Amino acid sequence: MSSNSTISEVYFELANARPCWTLIIFASIYTILAIVGIFWNFSVIYVTIRTKSLNNSANKLLAIYSFFEIVHQSGHFLFAYSVISGQYLMPYKTVIQILAPSHFAVCCTIFLLFFTSIDRLIAVIFPLRQSENVLFYIITLPFIGLWNFLYVYSQSCDSADKTLVTGTMSGLSSNQCTSSPKFLPTIINVILLTTIVLYAVVAIAIYFRKSPSNSNSHQFNIRIFRSLLCIVSMNIGGYLLNYSYIIIISIIGNDLMSIWKWNQIFGILLNISAASNAPILYFTSTEYRKAFDKEWQTIIKLFNRNSVQPH
Repeated sequence: MSSNSTISEVYFELANARPCWTLIIFASIYTILAIVGIFWNFSVIYVTIRTKSLNNSANKLLAIYSFFEIVHQSGHFLFAYSVISGQYLMPYKTVIQILAPSHFAVCCTIFLLFFTSIDRLIAVIFPLRQSENVLFYIITLPFIGLWNFLYVYSQSCDSADKTLVTGTMSGLSSNQCTSSPKFLPTIINVILLTTIVLYAVVAIAIYFRKSPSNSNSHQFNIRIFRSLLCIVSMNIGGYLLNYSYIIIISIIGNDLMSIWKWNQIFGILLNISAASNAPILYFTSTEYRKAFDKEWQTIIKLFNRNSVQPH
């Protein structure tokens, strides 16, 4: 550890515990959630590509959302590496550079939830119009994600070059200047609350829409809305809790170690929601359940065929 490096009271306490069970436990939980989440989110992408019936704009947006969650959760392996290697702490600038894709993806997922609510509202109001907005969202999201990373990078204190932190995403926000306004968390909370309002409007529009209850478009809107409602409730709930906590704790927080631990707990809740897309789709959507079952059977048959050895 360089003598020129600076270290907060919390990280000093964590770094001097050998072994530090607090870091080991949190890193283990994050790693397990990341592995499970990456697997499940990849499965959503896989069945969407393989299943022709899942070519609606909502299905495509869910697949893109799952991709960004894969990028987001892959960032947790840095935390696992720092703990397994016994290094525990890493230079702030190194961490922010390595986790740049994850921060990029987090912002993209939040705005993608917002775009999905708009897409569903358009689909309900104009049921005969084929949505062509997916390309617009794909083009727009990278600029939003890049803006998020540049904002986080610009808000770091001048002393951040020599600051040592754990390899967690929450460790970056804690090293922003204390005088910096909580602009980004506030904007994100506004986006999340707006998304909730839009889904409420979609629910009302579906309920009062004067279309035959047995029409294909009406039934599809109900089914996809039910699945999206569960996913959005889990994911928006996770992000809303996390970013609300960032705002609140900056006002009332005193015990630095407790703040750090609560940051990790809320981060774990967020990652549970990020890993839940595939299970939610499986249990709430007949189309996705059939697609998952079909692909699982294909994969199992392939493995069984390869495992048969000639006598």
